[in-house]
Amino acid sequence: MLYIRHAVGSRLFCEPAEYEIISDDENVWEISFITDQETANTLLEFHEELNIFDAEGNQKTWYYSSKGDAHYLEDEGKFKITADRKTVYTVS
Repeated sequence: MLYIRHAVGSRLFCEPAEYEIISDDENVWEISFITDQETANTLLEFHEELNIFDAEGNQKTWYYSSKGDAHYLEDEGKFKITADRKTVYTVS
């Protein structure tokens, strides 16, 4: 499950059911998911303050874009975030 949260206060912006995380190398991850225009506008407004969590089983991965690299491809309805930080930890 993917959670997109505000870094300040942890407000949940969205929880897309379908998403894709692609790594080009060890330090860059492209996270993409389908969303509506209203949610995309909110994410773009807070693009420098997004925390992305990928939770699977008892493992959670936190992604962060230190440059606030986020884009909405309106014609595809797809939102893309390029993260350059990643932390993996175990949850119980």
